[in-house]
Amino acid sequence: MSKIYIPAWHYKAPGLVQRVWGWSPIEEMVLLTLDATPGTIDDLASALHIPRQVAASTVARLMQFGLIEVRMSPRPMLSTNLVGREFIRGSRALPERSADREIGISVVYEKVGDSVFRNRDVDTIPMTKLPRSGKIVAFPVGEPLETDYSMMQRVTQFMSGMLRPGEWLRGIQANSSYLERKFLVLDLNEVRDGAIPPGASERLIEALKSTIKTGRLPVTAPPAADEPPAISTDVHTDQIIVGARQQLERFEQIVKAAKSHIFILSTFVASQDDDRCKENRDRVWQALDDACRRGVKCHLFFGTSIDVPKHAIAMHELSERLSSIRLTRGYVLAHRDSVESHAKFLVADDGQGGAVVSMGSCNWLSSPFSAVEVSVELTEANAAGAAMNVLQSIIAKISSAGQSTEALQFMAAELRRNRNRNRLSVANAASGSIRATMRILHAADHNRLLRVAAHDAKTRFICCTNRVGANMVPALFDPAEVASQRLDEVSIYYSRRGGPVKRGHVNDHRERLKGNVGIFGVPEPQLHAKFLAWDDDHIVVSSLNWGSQSATLDNPMDEIGLYLEGTGLATLLLKKFEAENTRAAKDA
Repeated sequence: MSKIYIPAWHYKAPGLVQRVWGWSPIEEMVLLTLDATPGTIDDLASALHIPRQVAASTVARLMQFGLIEVRMSPRPMLSTNLVGREFIRGSRALPERSADREIGISVVYEKVGDSVFRNRDVDTIPMTKLPRSGKIVAFPVGEPLETDYSMMQRVTQFMSGMLRPGEWLRGIQANSSYLERKFLVLDLNEVRDGAIPPGASERLIEALKSTIKTGRLPVTAPPAADEPPAISTDVHTDQIIVGARQQLERFEQIVKAAKSHIFILSTFVASQDDDRCKENRDRVWQALDDACRRGVKCHLFFGTSIDVPKHAIAMHELSERLSSIRLTRGYVLAHRDSVESHAKFLVADDGQGGAVVSMGSCNWLSSPFSAVEVSVELTEANAAGAAMNVLQSIIAKISSAGQSTEALQFMAAELRRNRNRNRLSVANAASGSIRATMRILHAADHNRLLRVAAHDAKTRFICCTNRVGANMVPALFDPAEVASQRLDEVSIYYSRRGGPVKRGHVNDHRERLKGNVGIFGVPEPQLHAKFLAWDDDHIVVSSLNWGSQSATLDNPMDEIGLYLEGTGLATLLLKKFEAENTRAAKDA
């Protein structure tokens, strides 16, 4: 038997391809001519020495994009309008033109060499028709199954070199997708003769040659290490948000600016009759009400795995409230299944072709906005796009999130494509932006990084956690003690105790570490912030309670943090944190 059967996934979905093109010299000359000398089409054709038909069709296109108009006085003539004049005299590029087309995507992803093939280029068989014996490579045991999200990433990369000039893959319509386990069928005799399907990876080819030579079946490739690369980005000083009032105000500003989509992931959801800090929460509901009136699509998620029915009911109440404002279906996607993540996200378009992502400690749909919170906002395209990919992978866990996942994918793709327009200029960077390196931390990354920081810090080591709990000593106190052997400034801030930990337990360690590590309990205002800062340049803003939670590999998306390294970032964060604590203490 010369055939070998390799585990594979068959994925089909409609894709949306956008063709983008600029403006021809004729179009630019027509616009410049009409701006300088308004006239008729005949005047234009004569001035530019072009056929009248070319002048007329060019004028039609420019009018379609709202760049020229017809003046009736003193006689009918064509001229640039206000928009056209702004483009010309402001040295701005003309707006790009685009057209979308739908394509059918049908690919096969095999598990030995991680190759992606066009379905029409290979043979596959369903699992039910697999022969009882032969050269069959089994599916790997214990690995996560492929999902729409994971296949989207592979398809996007696969399609990047296959489109026409000027085209790019905007996204995949996951609601109409098909994903099935199959087996890729290859003939080893044909492989021996060099007949290999186009797209086969070097690893697959080498594995097949080894099987031909030795008779031993290849093994499936191990899952790729999920080590996110460092991202070079810009962080404005105003994008580090510290405080309760500041979080609420930024929520209102971000939601107010949105024109197309808002995504919110909050660990908890408050019921509509919750009277705690009702005035603050009413401002959140009102901002969402106004967004719905404007036709903005609201994608709402919660993440807790505790008392899920309670929060599902609260989410339903919120959905009913927002849906009653705009009766057209599809504008409110409030999901009543938990995504099982403690991460907190606020994502929205900025109404100007960009987007903003806020990540940190604030539970947007439940917070009374009375505790000290810390969040970081990302607006630079590469950083914001990476954060949006993380949110996409979190919400993809629930079956009802297809439309939301698709919308987020399209939004991130648009943002990356327009990154040159959204990137901060050198002038802006000099007036308040800090060039930084960013890494996104998954759950288990936090503890490793905290220990690295405790050993590497040169001047100070500061950690803020909402809670201290049963694991506070190995998770936080011990690394802080290691840092204190070299540093003069080592501090831990917290507000609440969890699990079996009593006040006396914390006091015992406070006394033990006295003079080396400052352990500060701050009951009011409550510290809900979770951050780590060391030296002058390193910060981590996260959803993880460093002193009470033990993140594991089982659910890497359970906690998400941002590690930023940039000149003065730690100094800036700590200055804002100290000022907010001082102000809040005076108000109390």
